[in-house]
Amino acid sequence: MNTTMHPVAPEEVMALVDGELSVDRAAAVSAHLEACAECSSVAADVRSLSGRMSSWKIEQLPSSLAKAAIAPGLRRHAERKSALGKVPGRRSFHLPKWIVVTVSSVATVLLLFAIAIPNLLRSRMAGNEASAVGSLRTVNTAAVAYFIQYGHYPPSLRSLGGIVGDTATEQHAMLIDQTLADGRKSGYTFTYHSFSGVGSSRGTYTVRAEPLNPGDSGFRHFSTDQTGAIRILNPNGELVDEFPPSAPGSGSVVAKAEPNANVMPEPGPMIARTAELKIAVEKLDGARAEMDRILTQHKGYIAQLSVSAESSSARTLTASLRVPADQLEVCIAELKKLGRVAEESQAGEEVTKRYTDLTARLNNARTTETRLNQVVEQRTGKVTDILEVEKESARVRGEIEQMEAEQKALEHRVDFATIDLKLAEQYKAQLSTPAPSVVMQLRNATINGFRNAFGNLLGIVLFFAEAGPTLLLWLAILGFPVWRLWRRYRRAQALALPS
Repeated sequence: MNTTMHPVAPEEVMALVDGELSVDRAAAVSAHLEACAECSSVAADVRSLSGRMSSWKIEQLPSSLAKAAIAPGLRRHAERKSALGKVPGRRSFHLPKWIVVTVSSVATVLLLFAIAIPNLLRSRMAGNEASAVGSLRTVNTAAVAYFIQYGHYPPSLRSLGGIVGDTATEQHAMLIDQTLADGRKSGYTFTYHSFSGVGSSRGTYTVRAEPLNPGDSGFRHFSTDQTGAIRILNPNGELVDEFPPSAPGSGSVVAKAEPNANVMPEPGPMIARTAELKIAVEKLDGARAEMDRILTQHKGYIAQLSVSAESSSARTLTASLRVPADQLEVCIAELKKLGRVAEESQAGEEVTKRYTDLTARLNNARTTETRLNQVVEQRTGKVTDILEVEKESARVRGEIEQMEAEQKALEHRVDFATIDLKLAEQYKAQLSTPAPSVVMQLRNATINGFRNAFGNLLGIVLFFAEAGPTLLLWLAILGFPVWRLWRRYRRAQALALPS
């Protein structure tokens, strides 16, 4: 029965049959058994096995085996009886046959149990330890998924659990089964501690798995953290061995891992330098050719360039130059020789902290991508869950590529300094052109007059076309009352005149 498809583990079904679950959990498991035929079948099998075990009775040994087992004892008893018979005043004592057979059978069964029980205990302890290691790996995978979803590691194991059917939230993400979220599973107790990050740090967490009854439910102690490594501890909490992270579920151990030789050392001060120059030159063409020669000599290049040459102003050249940082001073000194320096400024921006933070985020994103790819390769769980993990892996890959591009851009800004250069040619005023003739001026004035007249006429037509319907409406509304009043006034004037 897969706990990914079924929220109830087989151990919980056995605990429900034995009456060992809490009231709330027993109600949840019972509700699931009523709705799930497969889990109900497992519960029925457990009840059937329990009934057969309770009704099992010890069978009697075969007569040949019983005789072979008690024959030496009977001979010694007969010898003792004959010896006692010779002593006056002593009576012989006979044990019933059924007592002898029963005692012999019980002794045989006890001997078998004495041989089998230690092997069963060792097998159960090994199974519990393997389950504890698997649970720690499950917690690591769930913690990574939680971090991707909510931006921080879970504050507790209960934050990773949840009841099936509820909506996943930050307090109940539904990433592990509820039994593990409660901190006790397969004879082990799980203790989780999280530590929030400072600044750009993403925080850390630790998980300890300790046997509930040392020497009975398990012997070894385990721990893990955000690195994903499973460590074996002794009862005092000291490191003994470490499981290889690349072999999930493996029972072999290896020595403590050596420090990673590929970790990037802490970078020194990283300064992005910029400079600005404004130079007045006599001839712009010659100055530009000299600028190109300087860039070629010092292995620089032009990032952007524009030239303006209007008839009523001086020609100017504006360029953004990129030169190696160690050649900046030399390039500036040679560019100053092009003409008269009108303005000069230099600045430097330290990007060390930004680069360090970006490198740390990039390493964390690569670690997250590796874990997500491992989940996809294992292909355990629902198809929808696997598709979600693949979608998340693609998103993380996009972020990695974006951060790598930003990292290269920072490195380029540090390796190549920027020079914002403006070359202005000395302006020489030109004689103005002759004024147009009188005939041309009259022609232009006439054309402008007709153009203005046509524009005014067109404006009047457009006004009446737009406002005419409204004027007609108000004229119809107000004209009739005015006309009646006017007629009444004229009639009154006519009656007032003498005959």
